[in-house]
Amino acid sequence: MTTYALLIYRTAPAAEALPELDEREALARHRALQRDAHESGDLHAVAQLDAPHSARNVRARANGHEISDGPFIEAKEWLVGFYLVDCADEEQAVARAEGICVDPHHVIEVRPVNWRWRP
Repeated sequence: MTTYALLIYRTAPAAEALPELDEREALARHRALQRDAHESGDLHAVAQLDAPHSARNVRARANGHEISDGPFIEAKEWLVGFYLVDCADEEQAVARAEGICVDPHHVIEVRPVNWRWRP
């Protein structure tokens, strides 16, 4: 088993919402993944992140740190949430991402996790 991060990015502004029926379908798919991965013991974490305007950037500088408000780095997408989930292989990780990717304004990056610390 390998742990994968399913990083969910949005390519449209937060104010541009999905139609209600599509949003319900997307939520049902997320809940199904959460339920199935939890029941099999594969789910480490899942989180929905707040909108970018609420975040802060911390950058190391020669004389300390610089803290700044968003928007932050130039990007076409912004991170809206993530899963940390164990998968048998990359194929299963991609299949899980496909299962929750119903919003045409979402892109899900599938990336193996190299644990540096575990309790």
